[in-house]
Amino acid sequence: MGRMDLLDELHLAELGPIIWLQQWPEWVLPVMELVSALGTDTFYLLCLPVLYWCVNPALALRLGLTVMLAGATNALAKLAWHQPRPYWIDARVRPLSHEGAFGLPSGHAQSGTAGVGRLASLSGGPRAWWAAGGLVGLVCLSRVYLGVHFVSDVVTGVLLGVVVLMLVMRLERPVTAWWRRQALWAQLAASAALSLALIGAGALINAPYAGWSPPAAWSPAGAIDPENLDRVVILAGLLAGTLAGASIMHRIGWFDAGGPPGMRVARWLLGTLVAAAVFYVMRELLPQTGVVLYAGYALVALWVQLGAPVLFIRLGLMSPARRVGAVQ
Repeated sequence: MGRMDLLDELHLAELGPIIWLQQWPEWVLPVMELVSALGTDTFYLLCLPVLYWCVNPALALRLGLTVMLAGATNALAKLAWHQPRPYWIDARVRPLSHEGAFGLPSGHAQSGTAGVGRLASLSGGPRAWWAAGGLVGLVCLSRVYLGVHFVSDVVTGVLLGVVVLMLVMRLERPVTAWWRRQALWAQLAASAALSLALIGAGALINAPYAGWSPPAAWSPAGAIDPENLDRVVILAGLLAGTLAGASIMHRIGWFDAGGPPGMRVARWLLGTLVAAAVFYVMRELLPQTGVVLYAGYALVALWVQLGAPVLFIRLGLMSPARRVGAVQ
């Protein structure tokens, strides 16, 4: 019996618990939708500018890179496994959320585990770890309840999230020290090379599935495009812009994210307005090609990491850091 046969049997066995969960009272649905949103890498990436501009840039950068690494490895794993979601294979499962990508492993579980785990590791207290574990558990439950993941999907996502978290915690200091020793041109070149390597990995993983089409048994899924590389391209662009922007910002001296509440709100409003304008042009006015997505998201990340802080300092909304390299 092959790997796919074993997974098919496992998925069939997991349908019962999903159907049972979906019989819970209707008031549970909005609660689960809210909890589910807390596990997305999108949620973290939307919150990071606030943390970066107004609270703690070092924490924001660490958290952002952790979530991007989790999201990138998750996107590649989905392409490699080519596994369905529950409502794709059984019409009895209600699609309380609609997803077009493959199901294994759960991105919410993986990004949530890596993200809140990183926050818990930085806090250093046992209560933070318990809170992180509880939140991840709720996110996993919500994904199964919504009919978009099997239990095995979320378990695999959590395990991969733990692997990402352990790698980040172990390698962050030596990799950061090595990165800072490189010349700026080398850092920028590495930023581009790493992001393009991510896209190349996605294309390479997809190559053996050329000509593949969803099985007829997946008809409840409706119109899906699970082999689309857009998510990989988006994450690659974000990675390139984040690494390049942080590298240049380190060279010019970083900034102080403190200040009166009104000043911090002004930063967030101005920074978000510009980022939204770039996003609007990219999504609404330009053709949705891979090059546009990559360049657009790289530009948004570069704005968050570098452009916005420089503008804030020039407008008097932010102060330079007291010493070069203040962000550790």
